[in-house]
Amino acid sequence: MNQAPGAPRLPGRQQQKRRRAAAAALLVLSAAMVVGAGWLGLYPFYTNVRAERHQEALLSEFQQATENTKPADYAVGKVKEGAALTRLQIPRIKVDTVVVEGTNATALAAGAGHYRETPLPGEAGNMSIAGHRTMNGHPFNRIDELKEGDQIILITPFGRYTYETVGGFGGHGNPWVTQPNDWTVVSPTKDAMLTLTTCHPKGSARERLVLRAKLVASEPLA
Repeated sequence: MNQAPGAPRLPGRQQQKRRRAAAAALLVLSAAMVVGAGWLGLYPFYTNVRAERHQEALLSEFQQATENTKPADYAVGKVKEGAALTRLQIPRIKVDTVVVEGTNATALAAGAGHYRETPLPGEAGNMSIAGHRTMNGHPFNRIDELKEGDQIILITPFGRYTYETVGGFGGHGNPWVTQPNDWTVVSPTKDAMLTLTTCHPKGSARERLVLRAKLVASEPLA
């Protein structure tokens, strides 16, 4: 075997030890890659199961809030981060989920969260909700299927608010795709509107899918 000039010769036993060590390291690395790939495949399933359990607790919390929350406290934003804020129903794509307050990672583990700086359901302005599309219960997995006139219903402890998806506007369709740092989609609006945002394409956060709806009916709850 050719050897680089100046390189020391290794006795046969040392070469064998090095080969065995290299083979063992390769085996460990291969096993780690298999385990990692398996975990990546199971992780979305795990988040969905976790979100389902979270939703069960949130639904109970929401029902209690309906009985105990004071309208004044709700109106001034005293719903804490991660607590149940509103129940969202989209009949056409069979969505029925509790939306929490806030959009940090912990809050969104429930599936969908309210942008705190935007209005509450039924109020004038651009009430906005972010939701997962492929994990954590993926409540917004199919919002790209919604058409003009499809209903989106928000239920709070004090009212039921029906929104309808609007047609394309501003030179684009509805829903539409934009960049993830395009905060104009949650900017204030004159009318009472609802904006839903999620990742795009599915399984990627490279872009953002946005859907806009307009308030068409309000029904106070006793």
